[in-house]
Amino acid sequence: MTEDLLDPLPGIVLTETGPADGPVVVLVHGIGMSERSFRALTADLARDHRVLVPDLPGFGRSPRPRRVPGIEDLADAVLAAVRDRGVQRAVLVGHSMGAQVVAAAMLRAPDLVERVVLIGTVVDDGAPDALRQALRLARDGWHEPARVNALVVADYLRAGPFWYGAVLPHMLRFDTAAAVARLPGPALLVRGEHDPVCTRAWNRRLAALAPDGTAREVPRAGHVAQATHAPLVARWVRHGVAVEAARV
Repeated sequence: MTEDLLDPLPGIVLTETGPADGPVVVLVHGIGMSERSFRALTADLARDHRVLVPDLPGFGRSPRPRRVPGIEDLADAVLAAVRDRGVQRAVLVGHSMGAQVVAAAMLRAPDLVERVVLIGTVVDDGAPDALRQALRLARDGWHEPARVNALVVADYLRAGPFWYGAVLPHMLRFDTAAAVARLPGPALLVRGEHDPVCTRAWNRRLAALAPDGTAREVPRAGHVAQATHAPLVARWVRHGVAVEAARV
C-alpha cells in the first residue's frame, strides 16, 4: 500500500492497494468522512482489484485548499489523481456526497469512468436543507454499530465544523437527479434497508432516471452500508466489473 501527496486542487492524499494489473476501482467517501469509511470494502476488493481511495480536499489526511470546492471541483480532483496513476478505465464507487462526486466524474470523463456505484446517494427533495439532513443522519446512528458511529464522529471532528459547513452548501445545491439522468454509462444505486438519509423511494427514483440504472438494497444496513456489509457490496462491484469486461 502506498500513500502519496498529489496536487490537483491542490493536495489529495491517495491510498492505493491491490494488484497493479487488476481492474481499477476508485472509492470516494462522503462529506466529513475519509478513506477509513471504505477500509472494509477496500480490503475485500483488493484481493483481485487495484483499489484507489482518495481523501477529498480538506477531509481525512488531505490538506484544506484555499478555496471551497464544489462537487464538480471535487470530481476534477479525483479524476486528476486517478489519471496521475496512469489509469485509463475505472469503476467509481461513491458514498453519500461521494456519490454526487462520482456521478459528476462520469459526466466529465466518460472515457475514463466505465460504470458507477452510488451508495446512500444524497440529496433528495424530501430533505433539501441542512437541518433535515442532520435529523436524518442522527436517526441513522440507531442503525449503525458502535464502531461505525465512532468512526463517523472521529472523522467529523477531524474535518472540523468550519470546513464541513463550508462544503455542505455545495452538496445541498448539487442537482443529483439531473446528473444521474444524464449518466452515459451503467449506474448501480445502492442503499441500506434502514437508511433514513437515502430513502427507498429516492433510490428507486434515481435508478429509474438513469439511462442504465439498477437499484439494490443491503438488508439490515444503515447509511454506511459499505462499512457494515462490505462483502455484499464488493460482490455487486465485482459483478459490474465482470459485466463490463464481457462487453469489451
